Amino acid sequence: MAGKPAVEVAKIAWKYDNKLMSSIRYFSWQYLWGGREYGLQFHDQMFEPAPEVTEALNRLNLKEPWLFDARKKRLSYAHTLAMHGEILPKNKWTKWEEETWYLKPYLDEIEAEKDARAGSSGIVPSWMKSGSTYAKSGYGGA
Repeated sequence: MAGKPAVEVAKIAWKYDNKLMSSIRYFSWQYLWGGREYGLQFHDQMFEPAPEVTEALNRLNLKEPWLFDARKKRLSYAHTLAMHGEILPKNKWTKWEEETWYLKPYLDEIEAEKDARAGSSGIVPSWMKSGSTYAKSGYGGA
């Protein structure tokens, strides 16, 4: 499966990174989330009309287009399976070890920019301006 090497994935820093939170993340992913039955990564479920997610996907497409394309393929295949009321055979489900959290660096970068902007000028980026489609949809904006 395309994605970051396991060594690089291990470097991801979580805001709350302790044994309890790691266990909660694993339990939630393993037992509460059904996307793995369709071969999805956890960040495949991120809802695109949210301006932060849209911007993160734009940055992903610019910096790592192969990951963006792999995401689209996974979503398309999962949608087809769901429409037919099927799931993948258990040996093809996404495994915890294969999870890449590929949007996390971009989402963290966007949150850091928002925090820096709030602490300084307060200038709103173009993707969050009130005239944008996302601001009109009620998902954010000034």
